[in-house]
Amino acid sequence: MDDNLLGQLLIAMPGLKDPRFQKSVILICEFSKAAIMGLILNKEIVDLKLNTLLDKIKVSKNENFFNQSIFNGGPVHTSQGFILHAGNDKYKTTEQIINNISITTSIEILEDFAHNKGPEVNKIFMGCSVWEYDQFNREMHENSWLTLKADEELIFEKPSNELLCSKCLNQLGIKEENLVTFSGNA
Repeated sequence: MDDNLLGQLLIAMPGLKDPRFQKSVILICEFSKAAIMGLILNKEIVDLKLNTLLDKIKVSKNENFFNQSIFNGGPVHTSQGFILHAGNDKYKTTEQIINNISITTSIEILEDFAHNKGPEVNKIFMGCSVWEYDQFNREMHENSWLTLKADEELIFEKPSNELLCSKCLNQLGIKEENLVTFSGNA
């Protein structure tokens, strides 16, 4: 296994039993011995849009701002927002993940969105997915996940739903119907 999967995608295998992660595609945003953190790219929160989020955090907005979808980044820190974005926009908390893709957690980026400013290519998340290093390695050895090099097109794919999982598998040359729910050793 690669010692650093920062900027890689995790694709859930069919044998992964946790329903929160079935058919998930996760971008690894932090990878260290201390912790691994990622965002689920393809689990939209159906009843939450940017308009509602801005109202909840009391951010004023333009009358005709772009009201976009919010995604469930994972089951940890569910009241924390994370914004993936492309381009050179920088905020106090911006960290680059891969070339041209960054993550930001500051409210300033949401204030920019409320006024039709900020990075045009973006995706907003509530919550994240976190693993301890040993837990992550165990899941990888149990064949719970496949990995794929991330790119801007996959990260910001629209619509971002279960089709993203199939698209990633296709890029790996794998047919979803050929995957099995068990692993073994030869």
